Amino acid sequence: MKRFAGAFISVAAVVLFTTPAAAADANGNHESYKWVTAGDTAMAPDGSTIKLTGHGVLTAGPDKAISGGGTFTTSGGASGTWSATAVDGFVSYGLAGPEPFPLPPGAAGGMAKLNVSLSDGESGVLTIFCVLGTPPPSVMEGIHVVLGSGASGEYNTIVSGNTIFIAV
Repeated sequence: MKRFAGAFISVAAVVLFTTPAAAADANGNHESYKWVTAGDTAMAPDGSTIKLTGHGVLTAGPDKAISGGGTFTTSGGASGTWSATAVDGFVSYGLAGPEPFPLPPGAAGGMAKLNVSLSDGESGVLTIFCVLGTPPPSVMEGIHVVLGSGASGEYNTIVSGNTIFIAV
């Protein structure tokens, strides 16, 4: 009986003291992250492409703050700069595990949705995917860009990607 009571108390303690922490982590990511897109390319259904390079800092959670931007080029000949203007959301995939290559401390995976404004007058949503940590199985490293110019502005196929989030 003493073994049963001891086991019950141990299990109860684990449930009581770890469940709220897990729920807070799942629903309360208020961290700040450096983000980098290192020449990522995405393609629209018509075959046109956009390439973005940039970096900045975002704060997840209710405080949602963003800074940063970079440069862009399209296969149609447009090029210029872009700025991140707002955070639509961030999902952390967790810190990177052991990798066969060196990563900076705090390297993490995740998905960030950022409102962006391009110097050619276009605006839209940039989604950055980094597959470090524990991403869903179907996620690929790279970006999606949806601009307000119809289907030809929906760059939803990842061509190449090299992104990272770094907890700060």
